[in-house]
Amino acid sequence: MTPEANRKHCRLYVVRYVPDIVRGEFINVGVFLYSPEQKYLGCLFTSDSRRLKRFHPQADLEMFRSLQEGFEEQIQDNAENLEDYLESLAKSLSNLIQISEPESLLAEEPSLEIRKLFDRYVGDSPTTEVQENTRLRIKGLMNAAFVEAGILERLERRIPAARYTFPGDPLRFDFGYRPDGEMKLLHALSLPRDTELAKALAYTMGLVRRREPATLTAVVGSEPAEERGEVARAAAQILEGSDILIEPVSNISGVAASIRRELGG
Repeated sequence: MTPEANRKHCRLYVVRYVPDIVRGEFINVGVFLYSPEQKYLGCLFTSDSRRLKRFHPQADLEMFRSLQEGFEEQIQDNAENLEDYLESLAKSLSNLIQISEPESLLAEEPSLEIRKLFDRYVGDSPTTEVQENTRLRIKGLMNAAFVEAGILERLERRIPAARYTFPGDPLRFDFGYRPDGEMKLLHALSLPRDTELAKALAYTMGLVRRREPATLTAVVGSEPAEERGEVARAAAQILEGSDILIEPVSNISGVAASIRRELGG
């Protein structure tokens, strides 16, 4: 294969802060990168408050601090209809925050390329580092591996925990499939960041298993032994104590191949 054949068609959207619509002056504050092939949408936003204040002394810094987390949540909520979400994004943004027309490009690994694009178009520190221990990136790598293995459309996605627990339970498992009558679930998780999610998964799986045979694999940024800090170790212990399997995202291609075999091809 040529290098070009390994690269994915992507669309880049640059996010701008426009405090004065009449004057039309703006500063780039973030980027979105979308890969239709991998069904991946990532975002990065600036955390440089001094740069924002130099450009516009009245800038609402609290608003900028909330952009990364807010858009990550929206991406997860719209994982099944990313095209529609992107189409509606420009309409839903305020005049202060605007999104550019998309620019087409090729990227070998979109979830890594987004940092280079952020550096080029924004040029300062992002709110969150692009690394394997962020839940959004882990889920994006899972999605890409399942697309590559040809199994994404055979998996159930965003499975409501309320099916097994109580009406109104907001938790949704990222992926699941049912070979031979046993429900097998997979969920992205950051050991150093998602301790509360680990607790929620541990509690929920206890209820799930009362209803039917089921397993859960937590896909994490790296091996638990490689994660630093007491918080990461505590999250790993919570999962392991509830018989939840832990798989580093570096092994996700192998996991995808195993699922494909289980699904018969």
